[in-house]
Parts: sequence; structure tokens; C-alpha cells
Amino acid sequence: MTAPTERPEPTPTHRPEQLAAAFDRVMNSRDWKAPILALIPAGERPLVEEAVIWFTDTTPVFTPVPGDAHRLLVSAPGYRVGSARTAG
Repeated sequence: MTAPTERPEPTPTHRPEQLAAAFDRVMNSRDWKAPILALIPAGERPLVEEAVIWFTDTTPVFTPVPGDAHRLLVSAPGYRVGSARTAG
């Protein structure tokens, strides 16, 4: 018996429409597959993290904004780098 080559689909903790809306707020508006670099409210981190992973299969990095405890800079390599583009 060989190991499966596909990984199981993750189960989101947020509804698909919530993930899509969060991803829409951080994606590059001209190219959704491009790297991600956006400012978000700090309270949105769990949702945005899940959305970026769900849509790009890359891990976002969250950096505090100096002087603003209520916002984070989120960055991620984007869909073209993630394994989601090669899955299937």
C-alpha cells in the first residue's frame, strides 16, 4: 500500500462567504494570485489567516504596525507559490 499523494482538504472554521470576503480585503486587486501585502484590523487576524491559507495554501505572516496596536500588516507569498495551484 502506498501513501496517498493528496492531502486532506482542510475544514474551515469560518463560512465560505466569510473566507471569501476576508480574502477579497487582502488580495492584490489586480491579480488575486500575486503576493499579499495589506493592513488589517488586529481583531481580523484569525479570519484573515484562515482565508489566506484556504485560498493560497501559503502561510501568512502578521507584523504589528509600530504605534498602532489595533492594526497588523499581513504578508504572504500568494497563490502562485502555494501548493494549492498544483493540487488536483
